[in-house]
Amino acid sequence: MKKWYKESYFDAGKWILENFDKLSLSGDETVLLLLIDLCKSSRRPITYEYLTQKLHKNTKEIDKLIASLVSKHYLKLSTNSKGLVFDIDAIFEFDPEKYEISENKDLYDTVSEVFGKPLSPSELQKMNDLINEYGQTRFIEALRISEAQRKLRMAYIEGILRNEKL
Repeated sequence: MKKWYKESYFDAGKWILENFDKLSLSGDETVLLLLIDLCKSSRRPITYEYLTQKLHKNTKEIDKLIASLVSKHYLKLSTNSKGLVFDIDAIFEFDPEKYEISENKDLYDTVSEVFGKPLSPSELQKMNDLINEYGQTRFIEALRISEAQRKLRMAYIEGILRNEKL
């Protein structure tokens, strides 16, 4: 079955622009993802020369942007016979609308909705501990990564917070 974001009617660039704030992307990260999408859709090779020229950045700065996107699990790199392959499909694997936390929607409700079940007392306690230790913003970013990886457990979120710099 074809993924919804692989359908011919789907505009990845528009989706990225509509959701970059919910995805906690910087302007440079957003433009880099848009350039990758543009190259893929026009079957143009993605090279450092192209990226440095378009972003007006040196290779070290491009490396930092790529590393940031990889650490957020929005970009996967691999190689094939033609060289480096940039895969941004993971960015579409979760619904950023779940992360719109307004004054009338509690963070606990949001986490329960993402987990697809009410949180147990131990999960609530762990969530409180993690928010107190790492802050709400970092917790939400770790939750996004957890959902993108389809590993919705507080222990996994805790591991992300302990092991990664968000």
